[in-house]
Amino acid sequence: MFTTKKSETTTSSTDATPKATPRAMNNTQHSTGNASQNSTGKTVISQDCFIKGEVSGTNDISIFGRVDGIISIKDNILTIEKSGNVKANIIAKIVNITGNVTGNIDANEKIIIHENGNVTGDMNAPKIILKDGSYFTGNVSMTNAKVEFKADANKASKTQMNKPE
Repeated sequence: MFTTKKSETTTSSTDATPKATPRAMNNTQHSTGNASQNSTGKTVISQDCFIKGEVSGTNDISIFGRVDGIISIKDNILTIEKSGNVKANIIAKIVNITGNVTGNIDANEKIIIHENGNVTGDMNAPKIILKDGSYFTGNVSMTNAKVEFKADANKASKTQMNKPE
């Protein structure tokens, strides 16, 4: 009985097949390890980060921190997380808001304000979704056609961001 266990232990400990070891993932891989799902990656602005100026790029962006200025990712998804605080004009494909946004939002597909999400500014998108518990102050413009992004980021920065009185 002891011999059999020792033999099994010996066999399993000298097995030539190594166990999977963790490896570093590059920016084109996700937790599934399948790089073909999304080769552009995702940018995260952490909770302790503050950016003032223009944010643009070709990746999806999640904001946990603070951004003041302009955000322009017209072909990608912008997510303002619960701890996110954005004072910016936004141009994106899809905008998900759980945090706070002060500024105008132009989305090519849709804008979603989730529970506890707060927006003060004008929204322009073919689809706008306000979930229960969300807050919104401003104007809404919805069109059946996709939003055309003729204006560059400089024009967006000149748009006034006044709170209604």
